[in-house]
Amino acid sequence: FFVGARTHATIAAYSSAVPTLVVGYSVKARGIARDLFGDETGYVLPVQSLRGKNDLTRAFENIAENESAIRDRLVKIMPEWKERAGAAGDKIKELI
Repeated sequence: FFVGARTHATIAAYSSAVPTLVVGYSVKARGIARDLFGDETGYVLPVQSLRGKNDLTRAFENIAENESAIRDRLVKIMPEWKERAGAAGDKIKELI
């Protein structure tokens, strides 16, 4: 598991098929989760919503309870996302 707030650290975890809870402080975290899972609910805990001392624990427990489904989803979709990222790099090479 990984719990993180920094965008590139969470992307690295996602790309390695690691079930990840993002403590999001910007819209980027929600957008990435929507791209990967169709929704950010349960995958992103907005830092602004942290109120009680157990909020982070409950959010992590949700990730842990859904570990297999999350990992399976990431394993399934990451090859295409990695290919798309590489294609963007190839396009940039063509332009320069």
